[in-house]
Amino acid sequence: MTTTMMRLRQHLASSPIYTSAIARIGNSRAPHRLLPVAPPQKHRPTSTTNKPLLLILLLLCFFFLFLIPTVLLPPARVMSSSSSASDAAAAAVPFEKPRAVVKKLLAESQPEGQGATVRRSIGRHELRNLDPFLMLDEFSVSKPAGFPDHPHRGFETVTYMLEVRVLYSSKSCVTCLCPSAPRELFAQMSPSCAGLELQGAFTHQDFAGHKGTIRAGDVQWMTAGRGIVHSEMPAGDGVQKGLQLWINLSSKDKMIEPRYQELQSKDISRAEKDGVEVRIIAGEAFGVRSPVYTRTPTMYMDFTMRPGSQLHQPVPEGWNAFVYIIDGEGVFGREKSAPVSAHHCIVLGDGDGISVWNKSGAPLRFALVAGQPLGEPVVQHGPFVMNSRAEIQQAMEDYYYGKNGFERASQWSSSA
Repeated sequence: MTTTMMRLRQHLASSPIYTSAIARIGNSRAPHRLLPVAPPQKHRPTSTTNKPLLLILLLLCFFFLFLIPTVLLPPARVMSSSSSASDAAAAAVPFEKPRAVVKKLLAESQPEGQGATVRRSIGRHELRNLDPFLMLDEFSVSKPAGFPDHPHRGFETVTYMLEVRVLYSSKSCVTCLCPSAPRELFAQMSPSCAGLELQGAFTHQDFAGHKGTIRAGDVQWMTAGRGIVHSEMPAGDGVQKGLQLWINLSSKDKMIEPRYQELQSKDISRAEKDGVEVRIIAGEAFGVRSPVYTRTPTMYMDFTMRPGSQLHQPVPEGWNAFVYIIDGEGVFGREKSAPVSAHHCIVLGDGDGISVWNKSGAPLRFALVAGQPLGEPVVQHGPFVMNSRAEIQQAMEDYYYGKNGFERASQWSSSA
């Protein structure tokens, strides 16, 4: 070996790279061994620690994007106002099918009976009937006028006496025909007021011996049935005011025996809620029910609403309903409708309830009446209401000859 080769070898031997390579290869004199070849490895992520890191990042993003706005931030202002508006609307008209006004009729004065005057709404040619209702009169009667002896067959009459508030003073007497006017108003009108009286009374008697007087706020529910002859005359001085409603009877009930239901004012069911007072003649309002039995299913209520109040009264769906305004003015059906004033009859469309608003500065008083339609033919001749012309002819013959319920008609006359 030459001197140059020896020096090169010594230099490589002292090199760490060479020493490491020799250590891995081994002594050149040792027998050669084949090292196992590792199989090719599949691609792996750069670092296994990336997995939990990505998961944490995703959770943080979800937390900041969704959880924090939902829990910590207040609801959007637009959503809040929209929700409150819809809630207010639902509370204002709590009916799925609120009833709307489909007909409005002013009850004009006309003569009736003997010297009496009535405002007739149902029963005129503009509104011949509203099944099961045949007639509605608002009467104002003073002696000697009235409704002397006359017959009925085939229906019911409901007479409701309204209050007439009379102010007495030492020199004069002032009569107010506003039944809903408060007592305080009269005291303000006349400092010399000597007294205040609610007047209004009618005396009723019939050929079966029944006789009685209904006064202000009282109700008489008479079922004429197969036949009755009676008189209705004012009792007492001054003007007597009231409402009389005729309700049809079904064919199976037209020839039943006559009967009466009479309620004094103190016995009529009452309720009050949110500035609305109601006298429940028949049916139910504010959870209070009337004891009156109605052979033809009927509701009859007298509402008085203070200024600014509103009413939402359920009415059975499928029933025909109307409102008669006794005093004041109100908005019926839809809040933005034009107000309707006293002596108007309002026919309501189908639905499950009626809404009323008193936007005036005075009390509003009205009667709400609804009934289940009979769906039968109506043939009327004066005080007789039957299902066919033949039945009307028979009723007239029975009354004329005094038979089939009219046996006492020819021998009787009222003492009024």
